[in-house]
Amino acid sequence: MRLAAIAVALALAGCATPTSFTPRLAEPRLAVVDETDLTEAQRDMLASRSSLNIYRTLANHVDLYNRWSPLGQILLNGSSISARHREMAMLRMGWLCQSPYEWSQHARIAKASAGMTEAEIRAIAADPQSPLWSDTDRAVLKMADELRYEAMISDATWADLRKTYSDQQVMELFFTSAQYQLVSMALNTLGIQIEPEAVDFMPTDLPLPATATRPTGPRLATPRVAPIPPSAWTPEQRAMITPQLRPNGEALNLYTTMLNHPKLYGPRARFGSYLQRDGLLDPETRELLIMRTAHNIRAGYEWAHHEESAKTAGLSAAQISAIATGPSAPIWTARQRAVLKAADELRREAFVSDANWAELARYYGIKERIEIVYTVGGYTMTGLAINSLGIQTEPGYPAMPS
Repeated sequence: MRLAAIAVALALAGCATPTSFTPRLAEPRLAVVDETDLTEAQRDMLASRSSLNIYRTLANHVDLYNRWSPLGQILLNGSSISARHREMAMLRMGWLCQSPYEWSQHARIAKASAGMTEAEIRAIAADPQSPLWSDTDRAVLKMADELRYEAMISDATWADLRKTYSDQQVMELFFTSAQYQLVSMALNTLGIQIEPEAVDFMPTDLPLPATATRPTGPRLATPRVAPIPPSAWTPEQRAMITPQLRPNGEALNLYTTMLNHPKLYGPRARFGSYLQRDGLLDPETRELLIMRTAHNIRAGYEWAHHEESAKTAGLSAAQISAIATGPSAPIWTARQRAVLKAADELRREAFVSDANWAELARYYGIKERIEIVYTVGGYTMTGLAINSLGIQTEPGYPAMPS
């Protein structure tokens, strides 16, 4: 099933102007694994999973899946927010990213686990201000919109969510929405197809949302959730953060802030360390993706902490400066341009185009291309946390170009 490609404006101040969505893929770019010819690692992965196409596709890269899945499992099955609001956050993000597979799966789950009606599920896409919604319901939907378009939660929406949820629970809510932006990127780009037995489908008779551009709103000048100083760490928190300490023992604000949610800390850190150190992408490609993503969502902290990594990866000062210009800068090779373009396409509409996917295939194998999507999605997730929690850059780090 391919979607209509004409978008109209989303009623959200400061969001992108109406533009076209690329039609979604009618067949997969990556075939599901052959279940009669699995490796031991693939058998172990699929033994505890259903036979859904998402799992059978991601079984093509078990190492990545195993490092990402624990975070997803906590957000799907182990969070303390209501099932209703969890599914609303997921479905709204799936709609904004135009991800038919995500919508199909979570419409089914929303009915089964959250007791949501068909009318409510449709209104998630059709009318975030519907009288069907409570004030908290509306705040959850607004949160997803703000994360998609402004790459952070506004003061007003944060305050509305805090009327119902604690700081820890709001963290769970926005990580849930951010996680399903990443999932949408992977589903759309890999062309994962809805199973034949599905009965729930994303609406096709509604005006489409806008695609995303670089946000323009202000960033927080002080933390919204304060980092926890070393003197206040519990033994559990000290054990968790020790692997992330700098050689001089310094604890960065990202990690001391994330200590506010110990249950999320470990799974998020293990996924992040895979993308940053243990994956298959070469350092230059990885840093191009991370820094372009940081610029695209205006996550200054993320940019600041990766400029030195980019230099270590071999990027010159001129190239690092040109990351802010993007793939149109004349300094780039064809390969570098394709990498930067992938980051831009995933930001814009949670999808890598056919032409750019084919260009990336000239330089990267399928596992590396999957990691390109997950690196953009994973560092978008981190950037949304940085912006929404108000994590401040430590003194002495470079500022991100405007």
